Amino acid sequence: MATKWIYAIHGCDAEHLEEVKAQMKALGAPVIRVVDCGDYYQALEGSHRLAAAAELGLEPELAIYGQDDEIDLREFDWFDGDTTDWAGPIQPAGAVAGELYDPQRNVPYRFERAA
Repeated sequence: MATKWIYAIHGCDAEHLEEVKAQMKALGAPVIRVVDCGDYYQALEGSHRLAAAAELGLEPELAIYGQDDEIDLREFDWFDGDTTDWAGPIQPAGAVAGELYDPQRNVPYRFERAA
């Protein structure tokens, strides 16, 4: 049974991807925070971890936020506190997912669950 598509924020740097794969071989599948957008999940983090999991055949564990759940943007390395794009650091997960979704940059992944 297939899971929903997970859209990573961006592609990966090859050198960093190899480092993450090496770590994942020792640590196992990653936990990735995502927003449930109905037909798909929008990842809030972990572009390299998603790519590494896909290449290694590991299914990531998902920490799933609902559309109305509030998240603290300061927890993510892509958040620039000096940017005026956000009204504040606490935002509804659905609004954040909407801002992060970019079909030109997002990389889709799908992981197969064991039956």
